[in-house]
Amino acid sequence: MPGERAQDLLIVAALSRRLARAGATTLNNFAWFAARRGEHATALDAARRAVAMPDAPASAIRALERLAAGRTDGILLAADDESPSDRRPTGNPLAAAVAAHRQQESAVAEACYRAAIEDPEVATQAWNGLAVLHEQRHERVAADAAWDRALAAHSSAAAHNRALAMLRRGFPHRARAVLAPRLDRSPIEPQLHFLAGYAALADQDPAQALPLLAAAAAADPDSARAHFTLGLAFERMGMHGDALAAIRRALLISPWYLPQVWLLERDAAGTLVELPAESGDGESASHTDEVLLTLGRSLLQTAHLGEALAVFDQVLAHQPSQTAALFHRGVVLAKLRRYDEAFDDWATVGRVDPAGDLGLASRRHARSARQLATLFAGA
Repeated sequence: MPGERAQDLLIVAALSRRLARAGATTLNNFAWFAARRGEHATALDAARRAVAMPDAPASAIRALERLAAGRTDGILLAADDESPSDRRPTGNPLAAAVAAHRQQESAVAEACYRAAIEDPEVATQAWNGLAVLHEQRHERVAADAAWDRALAAHSSAAAHNRALAMLRRGFPHRARAVLAPRLDRSPIEPQLHFLAGYAALADQDPAQALPLLAAAAAADPDSARAHFTLGLAFERMGMHGDALAAIRRALLISPWYLPQVWLLERDAAGTLVELPAESGDGESASHTDEVLLTLGRSLLQTAHLGEALAVFDQVLAHQPSQTAALFHRGVVLAKLRRYDEAFDDWATVGRVDPAGDLGLASRRHARSARQLATLFAGA
């Protein structure tokens, strides 16, 4: 009935004004009430506010998930004695948004980011987080618009993330353009210098990459990412000794290449929250293989055979049919006179890539190694 609908609107509006300072349980139940009366926007706002409070009940999370997805089914009333949710930190919508984002609860994260945008103190960080969320969902126009808002406030994290997005879209020159105005600041920001160097390397400009990556590694000596990539830049400049030293340094810090990350809001300790940028599509593995294969080849060329073998083993531990690693491990094994194992690796390459360059090279190496094995067996 039209009259009942108008009455519901008045009741919801009146309660909304009276509950401005209500606790999380009351706000959760008001969200339930408003949703039942068709006031979705009001219900969503109440659910956002409830989730951001320290005493948010677990049912508030469920309510926000449903409302953020445009649904009103499954929303539960919260009891006064219901235990608070332990699924995310509370205290402000941005903290709730970042935690939901890290837990891959996209709808909740977006709802909380949009609530945080209303707070001038955290609006810049919220725009940046929202942009990352859009980028992860391949909503590029929305992502760029959100980053524009964050960059207007000179957010370093937003500059990093916008540049990383350009790199992942295949535009390293655009990534460099985003970062260039921010590289002359003091003290330097190692994340930005690293990414600028990485972008220069991807843009086939290792000469420009080297000083940027060296600055990043000097400013953050514990960054395995910076040392690994500095090693790649040295390698592409033909500076094999320096490449080996840089990548060895990285391996001392971390046994595995670290993938790219998005940078979100700072946590309670003032540290930027990192969110893995990989989506399970194999991009992380390809970066890892590039770095480790470069290291392995450098070790092989300088006759550090034991270390080279360990590096190629790392690649093959997660990708057993990686032909480049198999081929080079076969070379190392043959030099160590472990011929049977070398033959096995080269045979696998021949099966995986019979007509390719590595398949042909494997057969040549196998013939030569058999002759050497015969000579050593008769010696």
